Amino acid sequence: MALLTSMTLAEAQAVGRAFGLEVDEVEALAAGSVNSNFRIGARGGKSYFFRVCEESDREAVIEQNRLLAHLVEHGVPTPAPRSCDDGQGTVALHRGKPVVVFPFCPGRSCRQNEVDVERTTAVGAVLARIHRAGEAYRGAPRSRFGFDAMRARLQGLRDGNLPVGIAADVQRLAERVEDLAAGAERGGRGVIHGDMFRDNVLWHEGGDLSAVLDFESASEGSKAFDLMVTMLAWCFGSTLELELVAGLVAGYRQHAPLDADDLSDCYDAARTAAVRFAITRITDYELRPGSVVVYKDYRRFMARLRAVESLGQDGLVAALA
Repeated sequence: MALLTSMTLAEAQAVGRAFGLEVDEVEALAAGSVNSNFRIGARGGKSYFFRVCEESDREAVIEQNRLLAHLVEHGVPTPAPRSCDDGQGTVALHRGKPVVVFPFCPGRSCRQNEVDVERTTAVGAVLARIHRAGEAYRGAPRSRFGFDAMRARLQGLRDGNLPVGIAADVQRLAERVEDLAAGAERGGRGVIHGDMFRDNVLWHEGGDLSAVLDFESASEGSKAFDLMVTMLAWCFGSTLELELVAGLVAGYRQHAPLDADDLSDCYDAARTAAVRFAITRITDYELRPGSVVVYKDYRRFMARLRAVESLGQDGLVAALA
């Protein structure tokens, strides 16, 4: 979690009033790597989720909320942002930063040792539903994590004083970025989630999927990339578990096609996903220790990169097919 902006009870009550809520408690949450998140208790015993958006301006958050409303309308299981009490939108301000309010969803995220084929099948299915719902949407933002953004982050890292091991990994990542950028525009594109990690999916106690959360990284992008982000997030323990991969693909195909051309795009997409999250975990966790409560090690994504590259193009396509 990145707790960059605190919120007192009095401040939470002020934000709550903008959304027509009488707030009586506030609790900082150990969730997320960029934004500051809070559970809010309101009059009547209901709970809400307040997100202080640390890196997006008000207009960008309004656009994110417009996309969310579209996905909810098309049956994607995600909470809709609450409207302000004055009817003037879905964004308020806290210490000059945009705040969005959601109903607090039931369920919990699962641990890696709880991931099985049934869960990856369900996750693949909901990812495909997001992609299908996005086909009717116009105006999705461009990703904040494209190759130019990765280059900029890497340049910032090179300009600093990094430990030897991290500096060597930064150099490896820079080489991969240049290798991968040439083929970046291949494959089917549309609205993608971009961050379908285990902590962004909630489950009911009975085992059914409850909700998909955190569409802040949602954008116009490669569907193969989105599928590979999800594969690396859900199907990798100490190595890539091919039974879990098969479940993910089977679930995806319940709601969206995945042909030979799509599969051939997945190798570079998987490598891009591993590189992207290795870079952002260095900048978001290694270099901000004072604001991080839950540490996420970028080396896990260096391991994912090695696993994908050891399979090679043909090996990964065979695993997916």
